[in-house]
Amino acid sequence: MTIKVNKFVFRPWLIFSCGLIMASCGSDDLNPVQLQANYFVGIEVGEPNAGAEVLSRATSLEEGEISPVNNGFQQPSWTVFLQGIDQIFTINQTSAVEVTSYEIVDSVLTKGSSFFVNIELVAGTIVDESTAVLIGSARSGFSAKQIFLADTDEMRVVRTVESDFGNLQEEGLIAWPTDVQVQGSDMFVTYYLITADGNFSTPQSNEARVAVFSYPELEFEKIISDDRTPNLGRFYGTNALEVDENGDIYTYASSSLACGFAPIPETNSGVLRIKNGETEFDEDYHIDFETLSNGYKLHDLYYVSDGKAVVRVLKEDETNPAFLWATYTPLTPQPLLETGILDLYNESFTLLENVPKSGGGWNGSYLVEDDKLFMGIHSSDYAGIYMVDTNSGTATEGATIAGNYAKGILSLQSTN
Repeated sequence: MTIKVNKFVFRPWLIFSCGLIMASCGSDDLNPVQLQANYFVGIEVGEPNAGAEVLSRATSLEEGEISPVNNGFQQPSWTVFLQGIDQIFTINQTSAVEVTSYEIVDSVLTKGSSFFVNIELVAGTIVDESTAVLIGSARSGFSAKQIFLADTDEMRVVRTVESDFGNLQEEGLIAWPTDVQVQGSDMFVTYYLITADGNFSTPQSNEARVAVFSYPELEFEKIISDDRTPNLGRFYGTNALEVDENGDIYTYASSSLACGFAPIPETNSGVLRIKNGETEFDEDYHIDFETLSNGYKLHDLYYVSDGKAVVRVLKEDETNPAFLWATYTPLTPQPLLETGILDLYNESFTLLENVPKSGGGWNGSYLVEDDKLFMGIHSSDYAGIYMVDTNSGTATEGATIAGNYAKGILSLQSTN
């Protein structure tokens, strides 16, 4: 069984404290979880955006119900669940920004150590079994962003670099990171420009931008840009830099009011590529996704295998201001996001009409395993997991969620 490590970013508006939930839900003092299968789901419970999350065991992602009741480790509201290689990580921002590890010890999911940083984390990636890169940024003003190189075995920050990459201070714009990916001796950071007053307006959105750094030195090298697509990624997304088996990086642009881009970019939603070993956009590769899909825009792109990615897409009324940030309400009664398969090599798109429309969220809940993708689907009426087989081009309903929705879908391999 092969599992793809996913990246994270997340969005707490401010520093939140954990809300109270029923004592029957998960707790840090819970007896050790005896593993039936090594699947785990981060489930939001209680008041939406104000209750708590529980890192819960799941005997299956394909059937049954996954419940947080007496089943897992309780987390504060606005937790992010990050898939590592031999660890699971939670990112909590309550009174401080805390990164905590969980791993399997003697067939038991066990809480490990934590480290703290002093700035809101907005992007990150797992580099290998012992290393992660995390990026922190202020929401307004021109203070430097901070890039952290973390040792995940010892759970400590081993290098911190400050950088003001991408800022256009003379125009009142700051660079907001949307993703980070390490390839060999290079590190790529997608970002877009927002107004420094903190309202996240995007007056310069008609261009793709990536900051390139050396790795592991984390030294800034250059900015690359491309006017064939607008801004790359989305506010607190998880997947703006996806890597295929060849080591090529695929990156997408949404061009969507519902994803928070206002004013709406003039350029179509699309996909670009950075070839393995290169630090420039591939001039011979571009997918105009809106034209290919007859009007859909990309919201998320999750690479699976053999050139195929699962995408979440939407069509929106761009003249309706109510659509601004419309995909950031998980429990909406009017879900917008549909699901499809995008073949990045053959440049074809297939809509999966049997997957119900879903509400969105601040980060994606998904797990790639054995050429299949498990993803969270949710609205005000439903919370569950769907399985997408990109080889057969089919989707199947999986387990249901006994909670608000799945915030993270994760797996660990037992060493016993």
